[in-house]
Parts: sequence; C-alpha cells; structure tokens
Amino acid sequence: MNRSSSTNAIILSLKPLGENNSSVTLITPESGIVYAVLYGGPKSRLRSLVAQWNSGKVWLYENPEKKQIKISDFEVTNYHASFSQNLFKSYAASLAAELAIKTRCGGSAAQCFQLVNGFLNGMELCDEKQSRLGLLRFLWRYLELLGIQPQTHACGSCGKTFLDTRFAPDAVSYYNGMENCFICPNCGEHVSRENMISVKTTAVQYLSALSVLSPAEARKLSINEEIYGQIKQLVFFLIENSIDQKLNSIETGMGIL
Repeated sequence: MNRSSSTNAIILSLKPLGENNSSVTLITPESGIVYAVLYGGPKSRLRSLVAQWNSGKVWLYENPEKKQIKISDFEVTNYHASFSQNLFKSYAASLAAELAIKTRCGGSAAQCFQLVNGFLNGMELCDEKQSRLGLLRFLWRYLELLGIQPQTHACGSCGKTFLDTRFAPDAVSYYNGMENCFICPNCGEHVSRENMISVKTTAVQYLSALSVLSPAEARKLSINEEIYGQIKQLVFFLIENSIDQKLNSIETGMGIL
C-alpha cells in the first residue's frame, strides 16, 4: 500500500480508541481485512460517515513510523440504514463480517469483498424473509470460496443425479462428513448412517441449483420452512466445522438467525 491510497471499502466494526478516536475494521477488494484508525471526536464530519455497515470509497494514509493506517476521508455510497431497524439483518451482517475476518477472506480478498458487498446490498433491498434466504445463499457461496462446498449434483456413492424426478417429494438424503458429499435416498438404505446428517432431498436439490444458477436466478427460488431450517442448520455446521471454531454471531444470535 502506498502512503496515500483510495479504494472501495465496507466498515465492518468500530471500537473506541482513547478518548476521541476509533479503531476501525474494514474490508477492501485489494487488501481484504484492513485495520485503521479514525481520528476525531463526536462532532467530526468523518465520524458521522465512518459508521458500521456503511460502504463506499475510503482514502487511507499509511504511517510507517507508527505502523498505523489512518482514514483520511470516506465517501459513502450505501448506508444500509435498515440494519439498525431489523435484528435479523444486524446479526446476519455481523455473521458475514465475522466470517470474513476469521477466515482472512478465504484467501481471496476480491471474491470475499464481492460476496460480502453483494450480500449486504441485497439485504438492504429486501425484507426479512427474503434476507433469510439471502443468508443461506451467502454462506453456501462462502463455502465454495473456502474450497469446501460439498458436491451436490450427484450422489457420492452411486453417482445418480439428485435432480432425478423418481425420488419421492419427502425422500431423505444424507450428508457424509467423511467424504464431504451427499448420499441419495436409495444408497442411504444400504450404508451406515453413523456420523451422517439427514436432510430432505429437496434441500440438496435447492443447494445444487444455487451452485449453477446466477444470483438473479437463484433469488427466484423458494423453499418451505422445514427445508429452510434443515439447510440453515447444515450450512451453520459446515461453516463452523470448516474453521474449527464457534462463531460468536451464531452463538449469540441463536433464535434470531
């Protein structure tokens, strides 16, 4: 980073630093997670702009002597005002931020920024019900970014496609954690189900569709409450299992997310 630079950024969190300053965590498409200092008291113009979830263009100054990055200016393009008015959106945004920070953007700052930015902007335009589906889509795509998204297009045992219409509507498939794949209903009758997670085949079909459809096409898909609950528990498990630690947003937001 040059001493002075500008980039797109999302403000993920702020913490008090001294009497009038703040420690700010941002995500940018070039550097990923950036920790910077915001100088100025409550009446500072910048202080009102550099607020959690605001996104836009930020100007940064790096001081090599102090080993510190300072926010010089910030031009806001998205305020995400609805997050402060909706508890689910607030927790969902916190989960996305925590995930990006703890996984160091999954090794790709640009892709991670695109996913987080798209998710936050999408929630701002949607109601809570639509945002809940948006969270599932975000987490499923984040698993792909981490390189651990399970195969969903075919059974990991027999290779039969999950889009086979011969499966009954209430057929049950299984997630095999050892192989990181799904087992179709037919094969599930002949294998040990120990350490496997059961999910309706409809849930696997939905995840399979998310993997191949464009974001615009995926937003048109709908699922019932039972399938939503199964997918939510599965992706939460996969995300926490992949980073080998609990996520505070999920733990404190239990019953909200």
